[in-house]
Amino acid sequence: MTRKDECSYPMKCPVCGNWVDFFDICENCGYQNQGVDEDNGLRGPNRMTLTEAKEAYRNGHKIY
Repeated sequence: MTRKDECSYPMKCPVCGNWVDFFDICENCGYQNQGVDEDNGLRGPNRMTLTEAKEAYRNGHKIY
């Protein structure tokens, strides 16, 4: 697998489970996928941690 293929490989959004590509913004919940499924703080493009985004999604709040 090439680096280009790796970046377009579909995976499930770690917040809502919708299918997304690496580093893509989920059309369902708005979370920008970072290619990881663990809460690693605010080092990525989102202003919420993964844990905060999951909680917001469960409660029907906007993810940013």
